[in-house]
Parts: sequence; C-alpha cells; structure tokens
Amino acid sequence: MTKKNTELESGKIKINEDVYATIATIAALETKGIHHMSSTFNDGVNTFFRLKSDHEGVKISFNDEGAISVTLYVCIQYGYRIPDVVLRLQERINTALVSYTEIEVQTIDVVVQDIIFDDLVTPQLP
Repeated sequence: MTKKNTELESGKIKINEDVYATIATIAALETKGIHHMSSTFNDGVNTFFRLKSDHEGVKISFNDEGAISVTLYVCIQYGYRIPDVVLRLQERINTALVSYTEIEVQTIDVVVQDIIFDDLVTPQLP
C-alpha cells in the first residue's frame, strides 16, 4: 500500500508502507532499553500461513491527509524506566521518519508487551 506521494519536476516518488515499517523497526532496535520487537496476533497468523514479515511488531496506518500513525509492540530490558524508554523511542522514530521520508507523523503509539530479565542471575539452590 502506498500513501505518501511526492511530486517532483521529473516525476513522482511513492513510498511503500514496508519502507516506513523498516525505518521504525531499525530506529526501535537501536533505542537503548528496547530488548526486541514483540509479535502481535496478526504476526502470529501471518507466520502460521508462512507470510512472515520482517516488520514484526510494527503496525502502520495513514489518515486521509496522508499523515502516518505507527503502533509499536516492544519488549523492554529490565532495569530501564519504561516512560523514559518509550519517550526516547517515540522521538527517535519521529526523527527517523521525518528525516528519511519527510512524511507528517500523526501518532506513535507504543505497547509494552513484556519486560525481559536476561541479565539477572538465578539463585543456585543447594
């Protein structure tokens, strides 16, 4: 699905929504405190039917004026303040989308699905 079209003197630029999802995914995974993107129900259905996407955990939609809305499903590393990580994530994705594509960003919603405790040491029982 292509929503954002840019008119140039020499022609049009059309950007597929997968490009926006890729930009959002890369920016999210580079954000300190984000452990990984989380699967949604639709991601699970697509995997079942072998339609797996590289954009797991990212949902893109557009309003009537062509502004983008992004919903991210993430898992956060234990030890980080969730509001700080989410704010930093929203800022990074907004900056990346605007700088790479010049699209107007309407909303960036973040759903924290889980907290990951990778670095915790499990106590040893005698």
